[in-house]
Parts: sequence; structure tokens; C-alpha cells
Amino acid sequence: MDMDRVDARKEYVRRARASFDDRADDWTHPAPEDETPALGATFGLRLVLGLFFFLLFVLADVTNHKILDFSTREIATEIASKDHYTNIEKYVMMLLTENE
Repeated sequence: MDMDRVDARKEYVRRARASFDDRADDWTHPAPEDETPALGATFGLRLVLGLFFFLLFVLADVTNHKILDFSTREIATEIASKDHYTNIEKYVMMLLTENE
């Protein structure tokens, strides 16, 4: 082999090794431009609103007040019922059987 072919072979091996180098930046997933929290920017607001509504419900339950003409017992019964869940489950199962 002459020196040109040896150099070409070395360059080929160097490029092949470089293609398997995992230390290079991953170009398929660009870095985020800004630092945002993993849970989202509005997580704190949603948490405070949820806590507020829960405390409002507990206060209405303790003082026997109604929320929009519904007692807290009626609201709890409606939440505990599985009517809405059953309808959604039937709809999803119908969609799944259509796709098969």
C-alpha cells in the first residue's frame, strides 16, 4: 500500500469512530431556549385554586350552605357515581373496536 491509501484509510477509520461518538451534542433534540419548570408555569396557580375550591367545599359542608343550589351531599354523590365514567368507558371501547 502506498502512503496515500494508508492516509485515506486512517481518515475513513477516524470518521467511522467519530460517527459513534456519544459525547457529541444530540442535534435531534434542541436545547430549550428558556428555563421553564418541569410541571409548567401555571402549576402553582392551579394548586392554589384547587386548594381554594376544596376549602370552599369544606366550609359549605360544615356550615350547611348550598353551592349553586346543590348541597355538598348531592355534589359528593354525583362525584362518586360512575355514570359519567361508564359512558366514557363505553365510548372508548366503541372507538377501539372500530379501529381493529
